[in-house]
Amino acid sequence: MKFDFLFQNNERVFNLIKRKTKVLTFTSLAGFITTVVLTVVFSFYIDKTKYIPGIIVLGSIFAINIIFLIKENYKASIRIIYFLPAAIYFFFINNNYSVVDIDKSLSGLLTFLYFSFIFLVVFGDSIIIFILFYIESVLTLIYFLYSNDLLLPTSSTELNGIFFTIHPVFELTALAILAILLFLYFDSLITKTEFEKQRISNLFDESIRQFSSGIIQLKIIRDELGEKSGMKIIGTNNIFEKLFKVSKNEIINADYSEIFPVIFRDSFNWQEVYFRSRKNYFQVYIEHIDKWFNVFNVYPENDIIISCFFNVSDFKYEIKRLQSRESRLTNLMGSLPDIFFIIENDGTYVDYVTNNPELMKLSQNDIIGKTIFEMGFSKTMTYQIYSSIQYVIENDNIETIEYGMELPGGKTLIFEMRLARLNDTQVISIGRDITSNKEYEKQLIEARRKTEEASRLKSSFLENISHEIRTPMNAILGFTNMVMSKNYSELEKTRFLEIVIKNGEYLMDVISNIIDISEIESGEVEYNPSEFRINDLFLNIYNKYINHAVSSNNKIQLKLSLGNDIPGFTIVNDNFLLLKIINQLVENSFKFTKEGTIVFGYEMEGDNIKIFAHDTGIGIHKKDYATIFEFFHQVDNKVSRSYSGTGAGLKIVKSLTEIIGSKIEFESQPGKGSTFFFSIPIRNDQNII
Repeated sequence: MKFDFLFQNNERVFNLIKRKTKVLTFTSLAGFITTVVLTVVFSFYIDKTKYIPGIIVLGSIFAINIIFLIKENYKASIRIIYFLPAAIYFFFINNNYSVVDIDKSLSGLLTFLYFSFIFLVVFGDSIIIFILFYIESVLTLIYFLYSNDLLLPTSSTELNGIFFTIHPVFELTALAILAILLFLYFDSLITKTEFEKQRISNLFDESIRQFSSGIIQLKIIRDELGEKSGMKIIGTNNIFEKLFKVSKNEIINADYSEIFPVIFRDSFNWQEVYFRSRKNYFQVYIEHIDKWFNVFNVYPENDIIISCFFNVSDFKYEIKRLQSRESRLTNLMGSLPDIFFIIENDGTYVDYVTNNPELMKLSQNDIIGKTIFEMGFSKTMTYQIYSSIQYVIENDNIETIEYGMELPGGKTLIFEMRLARLNDTQVISIGRDITSNKEYEKQLIEARRKTEEASRLKSSFLENISHEIRTPMNAILGFTNMVMSKNYSELEKTRFLEIVIKNGEYLMDVISNIIDISEIESGEVEYNPSEFRINDLFLNIYNKYINHAVSSNNKIQLKLSLGNDIPGFTIVNDNFLLLKIINQLVENSFKFTKEGTIVFGYEMEGDNIKIFAHDTGIGIHKKDYATIFEFFHQVDNKVSRSYSGTGAGLKIVKSLTEIIGSKIEFESQPGKGSTFFFSIPIRNDQNII
């Protein structure tokens, strides 16, 4: 028993009958299942058992219809509609089994008949079935009217149809005529469509026969389960037969496994190409006929394959000859250190040879066929190259241009291009990689710039050092002399001494920075870890700088944030270097904060602590991010001068954090302040000597 027609349609011409058969099958199955369910349900209700005979009759009609459809007898399944009056008899005519009252039976009966005519419009296959069913329907209606004494109503309004105020027989006749007209209209449309499709199919077949390349048509054969079981040849054209020296009589409707070994032999895996996969294109050399083919496969329908064999043997042999010649020229040109292009007068690259290791990553496919307008040149450079090509061709002269070429990965090479006329439409471009020369020139310029910048920065640094030393020294000497004078009171002398001490401390910081710079530059700073109380270190720094905050007339608030409030909390690190780093960060915050808040301390981060110093000072502009950690560099000499200092504090911080195995980072917004931070492990015992 075959069910293939329910799920697939392999005909080359659209088969409307099979599509209708599918719909009928599924509809009949649904109707049969519904009648079975209703029969079972109504059998439990005494008052509804009278409906069961009609339901059984209707279910039997569906069952018989399913049998006809499974056997693919479409005409018989349509003519099963002749049995419909039997179901109508039980549902509407016989009072013992009727599903509605007698006054509503006429509407139900007519509805059944009208839907039957709609069914015939969709699924009918001839006008005869309409006429026969109409006669049967009229007889059924007359029998119903006669049984209920309604055949000749006493007044015109006593008996009407569903849609019109006329006798039901006339209404049924009118609707039957309308259904017949609709059927005839749609049947003519379908006939025209199938005729047009057949005409197109014939044209297609004729085109295949006259096609200048070999064509073979194949059809997949499937078993009862829908699995591929084989393949047969259903058509060829004359060219195919001549190419492979076969005749239609030998191969039409033959199994491919018998024919392909003869015509293709072992030239390619024809089972893989045609049977197992859906390859659209492949190239093959058929050795026993000594020909090359480009093969294109088309799949117009499921399980239909049209394979076109284009004979490209002449092209192949010519290509081989040209490739051999090209190989000789390429080897000759490839032995030279330069890069060669052949360029058309419209700017298209037609050849490319290089022995440059960098450019060998670019295949010929990356360049050949593209134009100078697609190679990433600027508009100005593209115009210059294009103009030079035209000038060289017209004047048979040599032009020299420098240009850059960007390689995959972002690297750019600089070339010196020399253009020379090759023929009336082409130039040869000989390029020499001068990237190294350009880089060397650039390095010389950059080295000179850095030397000049270093000299300028060192001069600026020395000026700052000189200023930073002289200023506190002048204050120390001046106020010391004033202390020794008898013209001031003891209270004034005490204030003078405080100024002397403050400037002395500042001078010591400057000298300490100079020493730190010297030690860092000479590599004498060593990392000596030991265990110490981190909270004590921060408290000492806080006590040192709290006077700075107080002396600002409370414009600056100094806050200490400790991530662990246990007094005895210890870490292992170089407490001397940490002290220097944190002092520099806090000193930097005071230097650039006129008013606001300075917060420093540390936070716990798992096995690490994050040390930070935050201020609400002037902040740092993005343009200065890359230079603030350089020696002798100041973000702005004017600003730095306004805030004093040598400009080396952050470089000291950067160098010392690297020595202790960390990295200084920062976040900043101009006008809103900065936060500098770095992380170190709580325990670093492996570094203890």
